[in-house]
Amino acid sequence: MHERILIAGSGGQGVVSLGKLLARLAAETIQHVTFFPAYGAEVRGGTSNCQVILSTNEIAAPIAEMFDSILVMNQQSAEHFMSSLDKNGVAIVNQSLCKVHADSRHVLVPATEIADRLGSAKAANFVMLGAWLARKPLIPARAIENAMVSHFPGAPAALIDINIQAFRAGLAG
Repeated sequence: MHERILIAGSGGQGVVSLGKLLARLAAETIQHVTFFPAYGAEVRGGTSNCQVILSTNEIAAPIAEMFDSILVMNQQSAEHFMSSLDKNGVAIVNQSLCKVHADSRHVLVPATEIADRLGSAKAANFVMLGAWLARKPLIPARAIENAMVSHFPGAPAALIDINIQAFRAGLAG
C-alpha cells in the first residue's frame, strides 16, 4: 500500500491540522508515514496545503508531484492542484467553495454548507475527511473520532461534538 494525499485550502480552514491528525493516526497502524505542511505568505487567509504519505514500504521522499487522493477546500487550490491528481486517484472537492468539472474521479461534497448547518463552517475539513475515508478506509473511523478530543486539547466539548458530527456526515456522504 502506498497512498499519496494532498490536503489544500486557505489558512484557517484546518488543512494542516487535518493532515497532522491523519498522519498521527495513520502512524499507529501503517508502518511508514510522512507529513509535510506548506504555508503561503500569511497563514490565515493565505494558501495552505499539506502532504501526507502512507506506505507499507519506506518512503523515498516526503513530498510528491502526483497524488492518489486530493482534498480540495477552495477554488484557488482546485485550480492549482487538480492537475496533480493521479489518473487512478480520487479528488474530494468542497463543492460549496469550488467549481470543478465533475467526472468519475471527482467527489463533490458541499462541505462548508454541511458544516454550517451543524453550527460551525470551520468543521468543513472534517466533512471532507469523512468523505475521503468513506472512499479510502485506511484508518478506522472510530480512531479518528476518539482522537478528536486529544488532538484539540482545551477545545469546548460542543466544538468537538460538531467536528464529530461533521466527520460522520462526510462518511455517510
